Amino acid sequence: MTVTSQTIVLALIAAVMAVPAFFMFNKMPEAWLQDYDFDPKAENVRWAKRLKPYHIGIFAVIYAVLVFISSACYPNFLCSEHWLRVIALLVALPGFTVIIMSDKLNRIIPDHVIIFNIALSILYFISDFVDGNIWIASSKPWYYFILNRVIAAIIGSGALLIIGILSSAIAKTEAMGMGDVKLLFLCGLLSGLKGLIFVVFISFVSAGIVAVPMIIRKRMRIAKEEKEIRESPDPAKARKILAKKKREMHFADDPDYLAFGPFLILGTVLFLLYEPYMLELFERYFGQVAGAF
Repeated sequence: MTVTSQTIVLALIAAVMAVPAFFMFNKMPEAWLQDYDFDPKAENVRWAKRLKPYHIGIFAVIYAVLVFISSACYPNFLCSEHWLRVIALLVALPGFTVIIMSDKLNRIIPDHVIIFNIALSILYFISDFVDGNIWIASSKPWYYFILNRVIAAIIGSGALLIIGILSSAIAKTEAMGMGDVKLLFLCGLLSGLKGLIFVVFISFVSAGIVAVPMIIRKRMRIAKEEKEIRESPDPAKARKILAKKKREMHFADDPDYLAFGPFLILGTVLFLLYEPYMLELFERYFGQVAGAF
């Protein structure tokens, strides 16, 4: 198979792998997409939002483009010779899609989906021995390959848990959900210890870029609300109505909420697709550290 045909085939398969997410998500039990205290008989219950066909179309295009670029730039990385690595990446895409959209639409990352992807991560463990790991010399003992992923998962999720606890204590509200902590455990398993640096960096930088316009929008909305309250015939009553409306709003519909799960998945997908480039960056800026392991 030529490089061009390989690139096109992989891109098409990646696009198709977005489709299973539609059925996975929309057939998922309601309780999986709700908070732990969900009561279907409660008054004003908010049913989970589900995927639309156009969502899958968007993901199909994104996956196809990202895989096409990766295969074109690094034809010896995602190729038939490294078939297990290719399979490990492709079968993870539906779960990634479900995680992104469940966090975006319902502010929930289902434990079942994370567990499912953790089970699939075993393919990457096996791939380290079958296809090799570009971050670890093949001469290293076998347990290096296993500890590389396990330690990354523990360090990543543990650090995020501590950050969440401290942030919540300072902000007096939940700053980081446990779903994000569990998700970063998965991301660590997939990326490995050195790769986790790139996953976290990409995640926080991309989230910060998106957060800036959200903060501006929030301030503009608050200014508009205050203006309407001042201009109302009864400002005190108008403020109470607004406060009541906000109290009754479901947490998943909060316009100021920024789902962090999608950014963790973004960082992980970009790392898994462009590992050779990440390795080049790591050796360029952390060459001495790389040589010590």
